[in-house]
Amino acid sequence: MIIRTITLLLSLLAATSAMAEEGCPAGQIPAQAGAGVTSCGPIPQGYYQQNKKQPPRPAGKWLKTWGAVAVGILNDKPLYAVPVGLASEDAAKKEALDRCNKSGAKGCRPSTTFRNQCMSIGEPQIEGSPKPDGIIEFSRQPTEQLAKGAALRGCSEENPGAECKIIHTACSEQIFENF
Repeated sequence: MIIRTITLLLSLLAATSAMAEEGCPAGQIPAQAGAGVTSCGPIPQGYYQQNKKQPPRPAGKWLKTWGAVAVGILNDKPLYAVPVGLASEDAAKKEALDRCNKSGAKGCRPSTTFRNQCMSIGEPQIEGSPKPDGIIEFSRQPTEQLAKGAALRGCSEENPGAECKIIHTACSEQIFENF
């Protein structure tokens, strides 16, 4: 019985004198220089957490796209052809003219182009019809909301007394191409 008591006391003594992390106090880890422990330092945040692998980043690139506007006259009213998402300015202009001509409009001509932007058309109107001698405003902006606001402001400034309306808005957005 005495041997058991002595063994128990020695075990308790050994347990209380043990230090964490190879002789460093709790909350610190050994800082090594060469083969032996020279000092202790604080445990860095996340030291014991498993390194979570970040998901792989997509392999590819963002391609900027073009849009264009061609304007013609159909039944004495302006007709607008507005393709978006094309690879080049020339391709966007060509597509706009092709669409305008295929619609049967007369006098189709390119009006404006836009790259990776939104475009709005502000048209002056009188009693719900396009004003014959009015100046149409094309606005290119980073967002649809900004394009609409700028087109309305510009149309109103250029056409005093006319009611300006947004008759078309389109955005040519980036496309992600995988490698």
